[in-house]
Amino acid sequence: MIHNLLPVVCSELNDYFKSRYGVREDRLILSNLINQDGSIALEGSNTVVCSLVNVEEETTLKATAGTTSSGGAFVKSSPDIYVNLTVMFSSYFIGKNYVEALKFLSGVIYFFQGKPVFTNDNTPGLSDNIEKAVFDLTSLSFHDLSAVFQMMGSKYLPSVVYRIRMLTFSTDNMEDTIPSIAGIGIAPEGDDDVSDGAEGADGQSASESAFDRGRRRVNEAKEKANANDQDDTDLDEDPFDKSRNRDKSPTAGKDNDKE
Repeated sequence: MIHNLLPVVCSELNDYFKSRYGVREDRLILSNLINQDGSIALEGSNTVVCSLVNVEEETTLKATAGTTSSGGAFVKSSPDIYVNLTVMFSSYFIGKNYVEALKFLSGVIYFFQGKPVFTNDNTPGLSDNIEKAVFDLTSLSFHDLSAVFQMMGSKYLPSVVYRIRMLTFSTDNMEDTIPSIAGIGIAPEGDDDVSDGAEGADGQSASESAFDRGRRRVNEAKEKANANDQDDTDLDEDPFDKSRNRDKSPTAGKDNDKE
């Protein structure tokens, strides 16, 4: 997003310089002032340099993660991040071209005074992810300005600082997908999944069929439990009682008389 916004803005600013001051070559570049090894990062001179100084989050609009419905499922997405950029336009003109440096620096201020807001409607080539970028002129104290140039490893140059608000970083990646609930049914182990809307071959709905199957299984379990109880009763009967009862029976007495 940043790599799209700044080049597009610098390109428009170059066109503005050519139209306003009648120059043929580009007078503005997007670059550092100093390389990491301490050498000058610019190939030539007599140009305005646009440099990104800082990236900061807009905490007053900090969002939280939310869920949206997508394709019949609930999608949990990361919260949007609102970012402000700080850019510096420095006039790098050497020798007796100091007045030219001030002229082009004034041109930067005139340009953003006439067009402080960049959108897809008024800026061709701007990324669709950028809804709006607002350029606000920012005043830095001597201490802060000195710290910025010291951080960049450069001597002071005539410059102007703008704060760009606010870029919205949103992700299309899905962190977590929660399937939506289509219906409530009973799916006993070994049976297919059921829902309220389906009907079986007998005309019953799937939930009714599932309920009947569950009721039959409960009845079968009760009958099995009763049978087990009966078996347990037979096993628990005292064998000595059986013997005494057999001795008292009429059939048992007749057998003894015969003997």
